[in-house]
Amino acid sequence: MEAKLLDWCKGLIATPSVTTTGTRAIAEFCAARMLAPVGIGVRLIPSVSHGEENVNLIAEIPGRLPELTPLVLNTHLDTVPPGDPALWTACAGEPTQPHIDGDRIYGLGAADTKLDFAAKVMALSWRRPRRTVHLIGSFGEERGLLGAKEMAARRLLPDRALAYVGEPSGLSVVTAHKGLMVFELTIGFAPVKCGASRRARAIFKGRSAHSSTPHLGHNAIKKALASLGSGNVEVHSLSGGDAVNKVAAHCEVVVSAGDSELSGAQVEEHHGAPIGHRLPPDSLRALHRFICELETFAEVSGPPEADYTPPTLTSNPGLVRSTERTVVLDFELRPPPSLALDVVRDGVAAVVDRVAHEFPALTFSLREVRANPGYRAALDSEVVTLAMQAQAAAGLPITHTVKTGCTEAGVYAAAGLSPIVFGPGPSAGVIHAPNEYNLLSEVEAAARFYTELLQL
Repeated sequence: MEAKLLDWCKGLIATPSVTTTGTRAIAEFCAARMLAPVGIGVRLIPSVSHGEENVNLIAEIPGRLPELTPLVLNTHLDTVPPGDPALWTACAGEPTQPHIDGDRIYGLGAADTKLDFAAKVMALSWRRPRRTVHLIGSFGEERGLLGAKEMAARRLLPDRALAYVGEPSGLSVVTAHKGLMVFELTIGFAPVKCGASRRARAIFKGRSAHSSTPHLGHNAIKKALASLGSGNVEVHSLSGGDAVNKVAAHCEVVVSAGDSELSGAQVEEHHGAPIGHRLPPDSLRALHRFICELETFAEVSGPPEADYTPPTLTSNPGLVRSTERTVVLDFELRPPPSLALDVVRDGVAAVVDRVAHEFPALTFSLREVRANPGYRAALDSEVVTLAMQAQAAAGLPITHTVKTGCTEAGVYAAAGLSPIVFGPGPSAGVIHAPNEYNLLSEVEAAARFYTELLQL
């Protein structure tokens, strides 16, 4: 790998950009360390709704034939939280310290999706493009495509452009992806006071995975609720997960010391502040019932679309937390393109109504947090045709596929652009999980792909 490209890869991983803290630092790194040295000027546009630490990076590179349809090269620069650093064994417990082992480069954001940006800049540094190019490094993709939505709303995107949205795809052209809907369910109840007996922490561990492929992980929230289902354990608080778009790998329950009916948990003494209330057993039963009913709804909603894995609507309970009056669950569903978002809305509301009927002493409140559309590009469209021509010219297999995850491509399609998704690195089982990695050979190949694309 060219030394400059490798340095950029390391620098991007080493610059923290967790979605909840913003992308200004990494955008400034890209502008000063990557783009300015190759003669590309940029604009850093602060968010109007999500704080000045969140910025969209936009650079316009004039093409030799400006009358041609322009290109958008988009990569999101934010990452999910790393979770427990101790699980990042390939990085010695430091998720933002890149580590290279053979062809693999490990680190938070290596696959999702910082190194795609490096490949794009490398291609732009080699030769002036044939078409005008709009290079974008967006914020907030991991929190609902926030940066892309702001650019669309502020009309910062070029009309009718061909958009190449960076996500790990193993260098295959992604012609379609699922949508994404996120909801918050609040179960309310009257506070239940209790005495100051000793407490214990019951820790349930699962395995993280991207929420678009929940079958690749083990959800600790579901594991905890199944263990607590008997109602014989006095529960004082419940907290699990660290992002709605990850399969929860950790769930912590504070219980009365001496409770032993907690299969699958590691129990230890609780050293936190005293908790003077407990959760009604029905609140936990109702939450468990809702999650099970939601999974059943997902399994039977809409016809299977065979080019997806899983081929149907999927659900993921990503975050749970409790107070003395509520238990709150953040969950998401990912419908394939043929399943209308309104069908999902109606189905979720019906599940809530059924569970509420079973537990009349509790209150139920459902809030839709966000809804992102899916997309599907025709195989004979210009955006797909150019991508496959670039694959061939770069010496790559001419392959196309679909993606279970949701990306900014759906936002761009709704804004009138023609998008596909493409990028280096594996997706399933790697992103949103400890020891995330990319393949240096695929980053190099992506740079060749973009180089060829820029001359078409």
